[in-house]
Amino acid sequence: MKFNIIFLIIYFFSINLFSQESLNDILTPKDVISKPVTSTFSSTRIINGHTVEMIPKGVAEFRISHRFGTIEEGFYDIFGLDQAQIRLGYDYGLNENIMVGFGRSSYRKTYDLFSRFSFLRQTTDNKIPLSLQYLLATSVETLRYGSKIPFMQRLGIINQILIAKKFGKVSLQTTPSLMIHEYFNYDKKIFMSLGLSGRYKLGNRVALTAEYHYRLKHSNDNSQSYNDIFNINYNSLGVGIDIEAGGHVFQFHFSNSSAMNEQGFLFESDKTWGKSQICFGFNILREFSSEKNSKKSWD
Repeated sequence: MKFNIIFLIIYFFSINLFSQESLNDILTPKDVISKPVTSTFSSTRIINGHTVEMIPKGVAEFRISHRFGTIEEGFYDIFGLDQAQIRLGYDYGLNENIMVGFGRSSYRKTYDLFSRFSFLRQTTDNKIPLSLQYLLATSVETLRYGSKIPFMQRLGIINQILIAKKFGKVSLQTTPSLMIHEYFNYDKKIFMSLGLSGRYKLGNRVALTAEYHYRLKHSNDNSQSYNDIFNINYNSLGVGIDIEAGGHVFQFHFSNSSAMNEQGFLFESDKTWGKSQICFGFNILREFSSEKNSKKSWD
């Protein structure tokens, strides 16, 4: 009797399970739809550098970036509040794969322009395992010096490849860069660096961020410009936290770079963490778009 009851129970569950699986087979497509991975980073910038996040078509972003002075003087200059740099930027999504932007920094009164092109986007099924983009940026210093400075010594052209991948709560990106610039009294005109950026999500709207850019040195020609670029300046390092709130993203961070254009923070960071020459700063991002084009919440 007990054996018959157990048999009937097993038979019932087997029929039920088979029916559910058959129904799922009918209702679920054989090929799962492949979708691009979203929210690899919380913003189009990690701290100073670009990320693979794209602005949707027709969406504009206004960004206020602020860097205070270094904190090592303590209360003498209110931990850097007496000395500050600011950049105002405006970015726009032309389509899903192209975005452009421009900005103006108080650092050497610099104007900058950029365009970014997306070639690959990581997909949810991992058929495309990473995101790949190209950045072309240029900046022009307009600060008045005591002597006339040739235009080409004020102009910097940056080429970057952005390669990123999202692993659950962790996002990593590497950014090789090539800059063309005619520094005074220096026969080299091409400079390279390698960047590494990352984000770790602490919650739905909060994340830790970090970036590091390593300059690849030239051979020493004993020129003043070589000394300025590679001996006086340092590699850029920043750590921070992102907070997302609706159409705003707040980014707070510490960095040894006060400049916010590519040439400035990649090759002209004249401060070092080793001497507590650390700048507190923040980025405030505001999105302007129709509701259908607006970015979704973080994933």
